[in-house]
Amino acid sequence: QTQPAGAPSSERQKPTPAEYALGLLKRTADRLSGATSFTFKTTSSVEVLSPVGHLINYFSAAEVAVHRPDKLVAKKTGDGPSFDIYYDGKTFGAVDSKLELYAQMEAPPTLDALVPVVLERTGMQFPYADVLYSDVYGAVTKGLTHAYWVCKTTVEGVACDHLAFAGPGIEWQVWLGPETDPLPRRLAVTYLALERQPRFLVNFSDWDLKARLPDSSFEFKKPAGAKPIEFRPLMTKTNN
Repeated sequence: QTQPAGAPSSERQKPTPAEYALGLLKRTADRLSGATSFTFKTTSSVEVLSPVGHLINYFSAAEVAVHRPDKLVAKKTGDGPSFDIYYDGKTFGAVDSKLELYAQMEAPPTLDALVPVVLERTGMQFPYADVLYSDVYGAVTKGLTHAYWVCKTTVEGVACDHLAFAGPGIEWQVWLGPETDPLPRRLAVTYLALERQPRFLVNFSDWDLKARLPDSSFEFKKPAGAKPIEFRPLMTKTNN
């Protein structure tokens, strides 16, 4: 968008809705990228296409801890398999304590490389995957075609900017906290390129960008007597 040539200087310098949205997004992304060790919690709703063609809603919660560039632990509860995942820069593993099952596989040496490998090898999709990358802004804006500032609103009592974005085959919205604490509070994604255009919604809370996380936090913990199984892409029907 452009301003008329005769518009006052203050008006010509006013950012467009797209520029404003991208500026807010970069502020948040840069803060996340700058965090070495951090924790947060999520509650999620995801739509999954059933074998008979119905969209089924799964609800789950997760507690996540990250240490860049090569450590992740997440504990998931709710619909579908409830499992803990561990990544230490060498192996990726998942443990279901209730079913007494676990799976492990060799993993790439960084979180940046981990996410696509896990999706391909296991079918798991992390609703919080974007915040794991070392360059959060680069990851979320890759292929971006549209950006828009929607409005000011509140999420769980926190004043937020509601932003909307789009790229090939995807539309997504994010709600970012205020300048004093500009972290993601909600994320909504619609996959336009997939059958029935499934969606997921994630609420974020309890951010701690200065968490102290000992290496022992990321150690794979196999329950006594648990049986090993193999990762399979079929888990996409029940991932978080």
